[in-house]
Amino acid sequence: MKFPTSIEYAVHALVYLARVPAGKPALLADVASVIRVPESYLRKVFQLLAKKGLVTTQRGAKGGVGLGREAADVSLRDVVEAIDGSLPLYTCLRSQRGCAVTEACPVKSAFDEAGRKMAEVLENTSIGELAGSLSRRATNWLAVRASA
Repeated sequence: MKFPTSIEYAVHALVYLARVPAGKPALLADVASVIRVPESYLRKVFQLLAKKGLVTTQRGAKGGVGLGREAADVSLRDVVEAIDGSLPLYTCLRSQRGCAVTEACPVKSAFDEAGRKMAEVLENTSIGELAGSLSRRATNWLAVRASA
């Protein structure tokens, strides 16, 4: 399974926003610059996140983007589903291959278990946890941008 690039961009952007002081919207250009993604692409990612309430956007001189809810309440699963619609799942190709195994297929069972475990990890990992686990060195970029 491979997650689209847009999910990685979304996670990094949300971790950045989780580190911004509450009530202070971040400029889209700053977020894009710091996480090193194209601003136009990030704008589209934020539109998807905003539709699911994961970010808020505000126009105007004091505008920007911020978290739509507490970082601790935003799971990686929320992000994946906001961007992709659902978790990537294994699809058995039995009918296309003419497979004779119809019951208790060990291949399907293994992939189904992997999917359950992935969903559990994504559900139990929050943006708040990721933001809180950044090292001091990694957060220096935020201090520079927040003071500008």
